[in-house]
Amino acid sequence: MHRKPWALPAAALLIGSIASADICAGCDEKLLASLREYERVVGSLRADKAGQMIVFGPDGSEFTAAQATWMRTQLRLIAQACTNGRDQDAARRLAEVQQLLKEHRRFSQG
Repeated sequence: MHRKPWALPAAALLIGSIASADICAGCDEKLLASLREYERVVGSLRADKAGQMIVFGPDGSEFTAAQATWMRTQLRLIAQACTNGRDQDAARRLAEVQQLLKEHRRFSQG
């Protein structure tokens, strides 16, 4: 049996491209750019140890593990709202995530 090690990464790339195209269909480019930025920031909030209650962002901000989980969930719901054409719901949720991030920011961003 001939194995194709490139098949799985290629399939993942294709699925990601399709998902991205679906999201782009519903929300404006400004909201999508903000969504991508917040996905990057929230994605960096990881617990160093299992059961860790506080997680730290790259800028020194700190969140409870529950807040980080809530933000990840909100970002997923925002992407779904964009896909389904509910851009007002997506914008509202994104503003809530933005507010929480702003409240916990440690250092000013130039």
